Amino acid sequence: MERSFPARWIFHLSMLLLLLISSACNTSPRTPPPLESSPTSPPTEALLEQPGELTLEQEMIFGPGSLVYTDTRSGLADLTSYHAELILAFEGTRAGQPWKWSQAYKLLASNEPAARAWTIEKSGDLSDLEPLFLAEMNGLDYERRGEQACTASEIQEGDSLTDRFELASFLTGVIGADQAGTDRVNDLAANRYTFDQRALGEQDLTEATGELWVASEGGYIVRYLRTTKAGADYFGEGVEGTMTLSYELTEPNQPVTIELPDSCPPGLVDAPLLPDAANVDNLPGALSYDTSTSLTEAVAFYQEQLPGLGWQPAGDPQIEETSAYLNYTKDKRSMNLVITSSATGTQVNVFTGEVAESIFP
Repeated sequence: MERSFPARWIFHLSMLLLLLISSACNTSPRTPPPLESSPTSPPTEALLEQPGELTLEQEMIFGPGSLVYTDTRSGLADLTSYHAELILAFEGTRAGQPWKWSQAYKLLASNEPAARAWTIEKSGDLSDLEPLFLAEMNGLDYERRGEQACTASEIQEGDSLTDRFELASFLTGVIGADQAGTDRVNDLAANRYTFDQRALGEQDLTEATGELWVASEGGYIVRYLRTTKAGADYFGEGVEGTMTLSYELTEPNQPVTIELPDSCPPGLVDAPLLPDAANVDNLPGALSYDTSTSLTEAVAFYQEQLPGLGWQPAGDPQIEETSAYLNYTKDKRSMNLVITSSATGTQVNVFTGEVAESIFP
């Protein structure tokens, strides 16, 4: 990633309005809460080439250093897991009145298997101070706001929290940061760089200083610090002050345990299906489908398949002429199967949950 880069450059930008200073309240259940404010880019002549994409052409001044690091998510996909924390704080005025707030985001990330959990805590002059828990695992998005009940919804294709809410993606890439030696940060060998507003493309717009540490092995960001002082041209109408941002990545490739709040519903049922399964409906904790397989064959299929997946019988099966009931446990999880047959075929229902603790001594 390190190469020389001219101080003046003509280039085309695809504009994204960053999520750093827009409002922090009233987000939809499947939309991650935005960071509290969002600086916009400096005014330029723009040409709208296609819907949804704004292309800018402007002569810009960047930093004099050698580092060009524009993909702030670089290297993360190669890690099996990691912890990340982002703290954003602002102190200044809005409409002439004091305005001070902070938001802390913590991320537990696993790539093998794929799972994410975020916790967000806020303080200060914000309209919504409720803590928020988000998770994405086992095919479901989970959300819990404050003391409310935890909800779950199936992940829609192309609408993953993991893709949209990686904390490193909220960092601004640098062009022309200065090398400042090597260091050991968060128990990792890293190359250190310094930068100012020029490396951020914010010449004459902000007064900024920052430091950036990139892992010597893996090339991912280990630490990122930035302080930005600006006015309404950057922060928005009526707002001026100083924003600080700090990002830390720790424990790469170390085991990650993600625990859902007790009130969260169970995940999607992970159970084998008969080869001719039709009308499959998989919801949190409940799976159902139709099959032309006979009841006897369906029972035999699950009695053969489930033990190989770690599920152990819990009591004897109850098999009658047109119905069968099978119970299994695995660790502290239960799986109950209800298989029924009729003149039109066989229906399989699978329910999962926590093993109920006995009320008897």
